[in-house]
Amino acid sequence: MTSAADLFGLQEIDLSRDSRRALIADIDSRLGESEDLLAARELVMTAASDFEAMRRDQRGVESQLQDLDAKIEPLEKKLYGGAVRNPKELTDLQKDVDLLKRRRGALDEQGLSLMERADETLRALEEARHRAAELEQSWAQDVADLKARQLRAQREMTQLDEERQRRTATMDGSMLGLYEALRPKKAGRAVARIERGACQGCRLSLPTHVVQRARSASAPVQCPSCERILVGG
Repeated sequence: MTSAADLFGLQEIDLSRDSRRALIADIDSRLGESEDLLAARELVMTAASDFEAMRRDQRGVESQLQDLDAKIEPLEKKLYGGAVRNPKELTDLQKDVDLLKRRRGALDEQGLSLMERADETLRALEEARHRAAELEQSWAQDVADLKARQLRAQREMTQLDEERQRRTATMDGSMLGLYEALRPKKAGRAVARIERGACQGCRLSLPTHVVQRARSASAPVQCPSCERILVGG
């Protein structure tokens, strides 16, 4: 014969199963990468892209400087080599050299500015990589800890399932059916103890005859207020 106390014991098992199930689901939701880690990775990608853009600009400036040097050098040889004696031609050559050198000077300044910006971007990239590495390491440790906790919860869940199956195998079908029907309606607590004449499910006082029946009856006695199955105190 199944008693209310038997159902109360089953409820304790079911509440433990509920908590393990919730824990497993919660861990599943937390096993994904954190927003901080994703943001850190995005920052690394952005900084790396910015640095590469700076390096491309630097290479472009260096190429232009080489082209200008290649143009200036023969003009200066011609200007100062003595082969050209015509004053107008010499003046035109000087103008061409001066123009190219002014362009070269502007490119030098641009190159220096790019170098400073590239250095700053590289520092930002290194800092972003360092931060991302720290978060990666922390996340990996968190994942390991969470998986260990989840594994323990899954093992406990298996043990509780086995214990539940063992208990319900000999329970009265109608009593178990009533319990199963009440559980989802009562937040998992279908059975309540009687303490000091009150139902501990709804905390309301019980009529004396209900308390007496709950303590002695073989059939389930339900709280007239919340309908939970009562376990006599």
